[in-house]
Amino acid sequence: MAGADSLMAAARWFEASIAYERVYYLSDDATERVLANLQKAEALKQLGEFSKVRGDLQRSLTARVKDAHRLELLYQLALCSYLDGDGRSAESFLMQLDHHPAHEASSRTFLLRSLVMADLEQYEEIKGQVLEWLEAGEASTALRVSIMDRYHDLMTDPGPPEPKDPHRARMWSTFLPGAGQWYAGSPAWGALNLASQLTALAGFGVLAWNAYYVAGVVMGLGPFQSLYFGGIRQAGELAIRQNNSRQETFQAAMGEFLLDVANQLDD
Repeated sequence: MAGADSLMAAARWFEASIAYERVYYLSDDATERVLANLQKAEALKQLGEFSKVRGDLQRSLTARVKDAHRLELLYQLALCSYLDGDGRSAESFLMQLDHHPAHEASSRTFLLRSLVMADLEQYEEIKGQVLEWLEAGEASTALRVSIMDRYHDLMTDPGPPEPKDPHRARMWSTFLPGAGQWYAGSPAWGALNLASQLTALAGFGVLAWNAYYVAGVVMGLGPFQSLYFGGIRQAGELAIRQNNSRQETFQAAMGEFLLDVANQLDD
């Protein structure tokens, strides 16, 4: 264990993770195995291997260890699930943490739970969580008012984004080319798609007027068909992309707010 700790102190994360794994397999002491697993988790977190951390830590959940170690296991599982983009699993581990008899609320669990709520788009529920957090942190009245004012400002301007329906975007483009892109929040793409289709139809008309029927079909109607159906498909994809972009922007703003709350309460 001492050798693994020295590698950890030297920031040799990969080597440290291997050394802690060796301790885990060779030790007969349940507590030492759990501690080695937790330390390995810290090393892997530095490498961004959050999915692997989750798999490693879950093998220690059945170990008979002190409550403090079990609570740390649950917290780390929740944290790494969140960092791995699995908000539902993070929520599940936090619920197990909350229902553990020895659990006591702390700033880091309040922060993680709030971040998970933001990840799951439970923005209204964050309000109650922050109020409970402020009460547990014994925040002053002035600080409570300031923080809650910031929360309300964030929820009203810009506020949680309203998602655009991809199916509706495709329907708009079916009946009015370019309208689906406009609805999705990309008017430039809508204008370009409409102009392209009109250009293709105009080309077909000019060629047909001059009796170049085959050329009109190949160089006019062919591109028009591709642009028409491609525009329908693009409208749905743009709606999904814009929804994700707006959600990520708002979640980043909410995360910044929550981290600022943690810093103010720690101060």
